[in-house]
Amino acid sequence: MDLHARLSAVAVLCLLPLAPLTVRLAHLQVMQHNRIESKVEVEVLRTIEESIPRADIQDRRGRLLAKSVPYWSCFVGRSRLPVSRQALAGELARLLSMTEADVSRRLQGQDRERGIKNDLEPAELIALSQARLAGKRLTEHGVGVRLNYRRFYPNGDLGRSVLGLVGAEQNGLSGLELTFAERLKGRPRRLAYVRDGSGHAIYRSAESAAESPQPLRLTIDRDVQFHAEEVLRQADEQFHAKGGTIVVLDPDTSEVLAMAADPADPLRNVVVQDTYEPGSTFKMVTAAAALNESLVKESDTFFCENGTYEVSPGVFIHDHEPAGTLNLQGILEHSSNIGAAKVVERVGAMRFYRYSRAFGFDIKTGVSLPGETAGEMKPLAGLTRVVLAASSYGYGIGVSALQVANAYNAVAGGGLLSEPAVVCDDGEPGSAALEGQAFSFPAESPATPCRRPVRVRRVISEDTARTLSRMLESVVENGTGTSARIPGYRVAGKTGTARKVDPRTRKYSSNAYMASFVGFLPLSRPRWTILVVIDEPKGQYYGAQVAAPVFAQLGRRLLAMAGVPPDQPAALAVLRP
Repeated sequence: MDLHARLSAVAVLCLLPLAPLTVRLAHLQVMQHNRIESKVEVEVLRTIEESIPRADIQDRRGRLLAKSVPYWSCFVGRSRLPVSRQALAGELARLLSMTEADVSRRLQGQDRERGIKNDLEPAELIALSQARLAGKRLTEHGVGVRLNYRRFYPNGDLGRSVLGLVGAEQNGLSGLELTFAERLKGRPRRLAYVRDGSGHAIYRSAESAAESPQPLRLTIDRDVQFHAEEVLRQADEQFHAKGGTIVVLDPDTSEVLAMAADPADPLRNVVVQDTYEPGSTFKMVTAAAALNESLVKESDTFFCENGTYEVSPGVFIHDHEPAGTLNLQGILEHSSNIGAAKVVERVGAMRFYRYSRAFGFDIKTGVSLPGETAGEMKPLAGLTRVVLAASSYGYGIGVSALQVANAYNAVAGGGLLSEPAVVCDDGEPGSAALEGQAFSFPAESPATPCRRPVRVRRVISEDTARTLSRMLESVVENGTGTSARIPGYRVAGKTGTARKVDPRTRKYSSNAYMASFVGFLPLSRPRWTILVVIDEPKGQYYGAQVAAPVFAQLGRRLLAMAGVPPDQPAALAVLRP
């Protein structure tokens, strides 16, 4: 074999072991390229969400109710920790005005990033950017700063049950912050990056496009909300009550002008999430059904059994004060349970059930708040004579405060039930805020509407609404609601007092009551529908004693604030009995 052949053979023998490596390398580079690249990206590629503030929440006049404010925080990445944690802890303690022990404790753990301090001062930010440790910038030791945002409510707890709560990650947890979480937060860009050998981030691309947060304008009026919360808090303190609620609606549009709860809980809105038995305020529904169906005339009378009525063998209904013969207006004025029970006998179970649901009970109102309850009513088949009688005066029925306020709002609005709204533009089709749009409202509309109202149905005729309003005015002038009077102004409304069920015995308590009053004013041109509910007042407990004065106090404030002229001269108002 000549020299050339021998050299070729040696070369082949030398290169032969590389053949499997070549095949393997080709397999990895070509066949497994995508899989390996993905695996490497999982190890070294990181994504970060761009920090952007949540959008503002404003009241109907554009005044700030919620805003995100920025702050800077300092952290240390796990993968960049230096050999000497003690040296880093000492340097950070000096720069951030902390103790070395506190910094060392925060550096412990297995988290990818360890938070060191929030709310950095400007001087601390500058110091961190200029400091060096072992001849390297602090970023090369894994130290970083991040821009964060926290939710700020400039009015304190004002309207917090409506606004809700935001968590540490700026995610909505309750209230409108939860309902409109996507709108308020927007969609921040997610940025992909890798770090070089010095720990610097090298951004590669944006994994997703950004969507800007959109501000939210509410129907709430900050001034009305303030006065509602203040008078409610004062009443709860005066009567040592467990709590209470106030709802204020616009009769023309059903916009919620105020929704107050005491105590305020940003995680729970009792106005829409809790139910209670409305008591005598529900007699309005019984009267409306009787009048609208022409089953009872204003001149018709009912014998109220002098205070005790055996509606079924062994089952008695009692009035708080004995009464003889009363017409429908007298039944409302005296708040006679027996009278209501006799009226509902003419109405019948079918009509009573239909009108109750037509007024919005046992159905969610559709307001843009999470956790709304539909309430609870007996099904038509369950309306026995006893149950029907009790239901006619508001027992055995579970309602929300918003449902009651909206039902009376329908009477104030001429018999039309509208969907209550708490947001001027909730993002639903046809719900756009009324800015620059041509939409017809009454010339004397009490306030500029901020959204197109959603009419649900006509519940009663305009004539019935006028008659019923006049009867409810008589309740305030001559009946149980006299403490709701406001000199110079016509007020219509109804008192309510209901025993609460004792959760231990599951029977009606003898010392726990819900006192309420609901009405609208001024009757000549209703501008506000107001519901006041006081939970378990101590001492006095009738709605006339507890809730009606709160209604009058808030009504006087609203009338003065809006500069509404009186219906009659003050001199004549003073002469009223």
